[in-house]
Amino acid sequence: MQDHVKIKQICKFFGDNKALDDININIKKGEFFTLLGPSGCGKTTLLRILAGFYQQEEGNLFFEDSHMNNIPAHKRNIGMVFQNYAIFPHLTVFENVAYGLKARKIKKDEIKVKVTEALDMVELSHLKDRQPSQLSGGQQQRVALARAIVIHPGLLLMDEPLSNLDAKLRVKMREDIRNLQKSLNITTIYVTHDQEEALAVSDRIAVMSEGKVQQIGKPHEIYLSPVNKFVANFIGTTNFLDAEIEIIDSDKHATVFVEGAALKTKLFESAYGKGIYSIRPEQIKIKETGDANSALVEGEIVDATFLGESVVYKIRFTSGTLISAHEHSIRYNMLRKIGDLVKVDLNPEEAVIFDESGEEVLNEHKNTSLKETV
Repeated sequence: MQDHVKIKQICKFFGDNKALDDININIKKGEFFTLLGPSGCGKTTLLRILAGFYQQEEGNLFFEDSHMNNIPAHKRNIGMVFQNYAIFPHLTVFENVAYGLKARKIKKDEIKVKVTEALDMVELSHLKDRQPSQLSGGQQQRVALARAIVIHPGLLLMDEPLSNLDAKLRVKMREDIRNLQKSLNITTIYVTHDQEEALAVSDRIAVMSEGKVQQIGKPHEIYLSPVNKFVANFIGTTNFLDAEIEIIDSDKHATVFVEGAALKTKLFESAYGKGIYSIRPEQIKIKETGDANSALVEGEIVDATFLGESVVYKIRFTSGTLISAHEHSIRYNMLRKIGDLVKVDLNPEEAVIFDESGEEVLNEHKNTSLKETV
């Protein structure tokens, strides 16, 4: 598939602060690509460089084969959807959506056809004569989306578009945006700090921190095979446990000691000493105390949160370490109780083992081969 956007070694400074540090990303034509990270990581700054609102100090930007560094925003053929909607309060829904077409000197009859099509796509045709003040937040965001797509942009940029909506409406809107993007096949770059949102809508994700891209990959790759501790911690929930690593043989088979349990795994390279054992709550298996397997860790359930389809248990090991483990809630009489003693399988086939710094994956995790390098 052809690359639509090429971001090459881009750096951006605000005074002495390096907001973006050597960003390199290629985005495919028709792809839904998400920039994900905490506040201040540089994701919106990068989006504004793509839009032409900011100019980078270093690096190059290409849309297909066109060099975009010095192309002004109004000549980049982009649609933009902002966090705060940015629709004009004095114009009707129809007039808001038509605004970009009028600026392009499109004929009146053609404007009517295009605006009607765009409003049909976002299911707002029946509200075309309403003022923005008469619309809900979700409806206003749909107006902003219709205004962005009505000009048939080559590239659609979306900056935290759902952050002002309530939780249930966010889920509905993200599904609608995803479906609309796929039906129009518009290359879309989406900024969010919401990990669940990113996992739900994206073809691929770039996880960012402190102006750098930490990892690029498909949602399941990012979640199951994080390249460092930051990504593992930011995407979803995970347990981090202290580990001691011992090599068994020349084929890099190792024993990893975690909470007294001896866990067998295979490493990429020889390692010895301290490490970080990362395992997600749903990958942990809770066993009964009668199981004599030496690879299990004994603990006590100290908290239980019922979430409908699953229960989140907090388990305290004899060392005092507290972990989270999820179990599907099959039947009421199978729910575990606070105070129950259990044994825990830390499941080395699913865990990711980092070096002591948290910057390098040491074990041959089953999904590691799928990871895309940055």
